[in-house]
Amino acid sequence: MIRSSNSSILFLETFPDEILVLICRYLSSIDILYSFYGLNTRLNRTISETYCHLFLGEVSYQRLKHISSSIIPQIGYNIRTLTISNQLTENVSKLFLVHFGQQISVIFSRLKCLTLTELTTDVLSSIIDNLTNLTDLTQLNIYSLNRRNINVDGIQILLDKMFSANNSRLDAISYDRDSIPLTIIDQNNPSIYSNIKKLEIFLERLNDLHHLLTRLPQIQIIHGILQYESSEFNYTKQYSSVESLIELKLLSLGYSFNFHELLSVLNRTTNIETLAIKIDNTDDFHLINGIHFKSYLSSLRLKQFHYLVNYTSDSPINRKEILSTWKQFPQQFDCLISDDQNKLILYTIPINFSHLAIMSAFLKNLLSVQNNFDRIQSLTLYGAPNLISEVFPILLKCRKVKYLVFEGDGELILKSEKENRLCELNHLTHLSLIRSSIESKSSQELFQSSPNLFDLNVHFKSLHSLLEQQSIIHLLEARITHLYIFIIYSDDFEQVRTTVSRLSAVFKRLKHLYINKRMNDGSFQSLIVPIFNQLTQWSSLISLEIFGLSDKLQDDIRQWLRNNSPFNEPDSFISDYPKRTCKLWL
Repeated sequence: MIRSSNSSILFLETFPDEILVLICRYLSSIDILYSFYGLNTRLNRTISETYCHLFLGEVSYQRLKHISSSIIPQIGYNIRTLTISNQLTENVSKLFLVHFGQQISVIFSRLKCLTLTELTTDVLSSIIDNLTNLTDLTQLNIYSLNRRNINVDGIQILLDKMFSANNSRLDAISYDRDSIPLTIIDQNNPSIYSNIKKLEIFLERLNDLHHLLTRLPQIQIIHGILQYESSEFNYTKQYSSVESLIELKLLSLGYSFNFHELLSVLNRTTNIETLAIKIDNTDDFHLINGIHFKSYLSSLRLKQFHYLVNYTSDSPINRKEILSTWKQFPQQFDCLISDDQNKLILYTIPINFSHLAIMSAFLKNLLSVQNNFDRIQSLTLYGAPNLISEVFPILLKCRKVKYLVFEGDGELILKSEKENRLCELNHLTHLSLIRSSIESKSSQELFQSSPNLFDLNVHFKSLHSLLEQQSIIHLLEARITHLYIFIIYSDDFEQVRTTVSRLSAVFKRLKHLYINKRMNDGSFQSLIVPIFNQLTQWSSLISLEIFGLSDKLQDDIRQWLRNNSPFNEPDSFISDYPKRTCKLWL
């Protein structure tokens, strides 16, 4: 029932289907099911498209219990894509296993795509074990996998389960860079996975990629992410060609990835049509020399080529000379050079990668770059200065950034010759300010320019500074639903206690609160208890996590909750106490 401006009463059922569908676009699939499913046949039919794509995450304990027991068994046949997310609490996946563990193939019989976010390795293994005989399930996405009691041999078993899941019916697997890196042991008789056609995977070393390519004879698309340099890489070993591979995306996060290592992969890809290479750090000059590079690519049947390399030299770099070596390529190249002329970021235009990490030493020269970086979704700024306005030039280039991380390390504070203004950052949703202090005027402009920001990671001193400004408080109150606070030993305890006691008054829409308390216990009554006393004031709060507790403080919290719980109904919330941590799922 909705009351209109002229005081007449409008019933939801009187709205046309188009309006109901429009309303549903602003709600999560869980909210739609919980609020509308089962009210009448028409509403069930109208929202049927919503529950074809079900997201289980960011949901309260009581609500997920009700949906799992009363609704999902009725609609499971219609679910085509399912996401299980432990982003706020790992109990989501545990509750899912309680209700559906051995019935996944029966309840979700028409499932096509399964996405698992922030699961632990043991829970992931349990879910995969129950994926059997699902005739439509061909895609598995694993994001932000957490390591828990697993060694190298355990990783090999888990890998085999992943590639062989659902009776080897999967043809696409995505395993992202936020997960634990995987190691692949070279075996005399390795398992072959002919079913896999498309793969994104995060590996420890280049050797792991070579071992994996040997096991994927039908692979067509592979996006490989490497964490470390291959210090023991065998340059003389001959590897078989992967004839089916037509698209290769190779991202190296390790130090000093070199040209010969890259060539060892390219020599296996004779039929490649799309090639994307991103190397975050190297000192190999061959990787920025287009003449040398061209001779090895000329034999390939490339239709698309994307390139980005972050190069460091012991001597000054001549930007024009480097760019001149790439003129023979059909793509346009450009590069950024650092203030000291010893660092270079070389890239094809447009940049075709989603993540960019850049040091403050490059910021002054950004204004000379004409092109925008519209495809960058995640931006990390190292050595970012106190004056946030000094990084506005790169934000002007990355207008579609979603994740923005400031990694300060005490480098110089830049002084701009003219005032910078910031564009609208309509896509920005996650902001991490890991700094001891930030300049208030530019930080206010950053918040004002980010209307869809909801996730804030912040050091306590930065938060304390923000909460001293009423104009910023108004913005935080309206937008932030996920708050991560980092407290360290040097922080003033009294300021911490005062700020913590204000959280519910400022962050009224909070869904998740995480406090990393790297400081002495102090007084339990003056710091931790005020947090628990505010729980009932957050009507939307789903989870609370406090990390950095001593054994004694954990025991104190457990006892306090037992005696003074703000939730009176039995089984109304779940509390966990893993090492040094207290977790509540409300």
